[in-house]
Amino acid sequence: MKSYKKFKNVLKILLCSVFTFGTIYQNSSASAQNYRVKTKNFLEVVEKKIAILKKSSMFNGKVVKLDFSFKDICPIATDSVARRIFAEYGAIFVAESRVNFPTKCIFENQNDIETYQNNSISETVIIGGTSITLQKPAMETLLEARKEAAEMNLQITPRGGSTAGKRSYNDTSRFWSSRFNPALDYWSAKGKISRQEVFEAQNLPIRQQIKQVLEWEDEGLYFNTNFSKSILYSVAAPGASQHIFMLALDVQQFDDLRVRNILAKYGWYQTVKSDMPHFTYLGIEESKLPSLGLVAVLVEGHKFWIPQVD
Repeated sequence: MKSYKKFKNVLKILLCSVFTFGTIYQNSSASAQNYRVKTKNFLEVVEKKIAILKKSSMFNGKVVKLDFSFKDICPIATDSVARRIFAEYGAIFVAESRVNFPTKCIFENQNDIETYQNNSISETVIIGGTSITLQKPAMETLLEARKEAAEMNLQITPRGGSTAGKRSYNDTSRFWSSRFNPALDYWSAKGKISRQEVFEAQNLPIRQQIKQVLEWEDEGLYFNTNFSKSILYSVAAPGASQHIFMLALDVQQFDDLRVRNILAKYGWYQTVKSDMPHFTYLGIEESKLPSLGLVAVLVEGHKFWIPQVD
């Protein structure tokens, strides 16, 4: 009888364990499934947005005719550099409707950039003694965030001068060179890149130069400041910076969680993985970002909203 009771108790424990495990597994699977449903494919979201814009007669407050397609803006199917830029910096493509939709993911020259910037409604304000230019909706919300921060005895100020906001093609080229050239010297001294390869890379057309750097990084030869991660997490490729679109600001107080929370409340998020000071204006509630194809990635305690691209 004792043996039977003992067996019965053991069987009961095993059945309870199986039931509990099954419930946990089922709930975990359901949560994962819900997460996948909530986070849409980023490319599909962007293409749908373009289709809607092409049907609209109003764009950025003006009556216009949009006759471009996504492949005209960012040819990710045929250009590996464009594909990488879209995956790293593409969050601006789902920014709120009041901002000027990006017409390129990589601008070829300053003339193209000026055309975009001149067609955008921008505003310039002195912030912390620095002249900052942003698209008007981005500036309006930034000033609101600064006001709320001040009520908490906090500051939100630009980091690195006026280029913390709007940038030109030359600005992005200069920042690129500040990482590109030291990295070439570093890896050449390590014997990983020959002097001939250094010379050839320095004289490549910029698009080919970017491609060469990304190929070296695929081999573990990183080009950021301390040669430990991609150059794209430190500076943008020339012509590709979110600052060109006047939708980005480098923030001095980036390491303060309270500041990051205030900025997020007003639609400003970190969207370039590992670029800690860099904030992007999307103007969208954080809870809605997964429905736009963005996924949250944690890096050193910072939450980055990154395009979910296959």
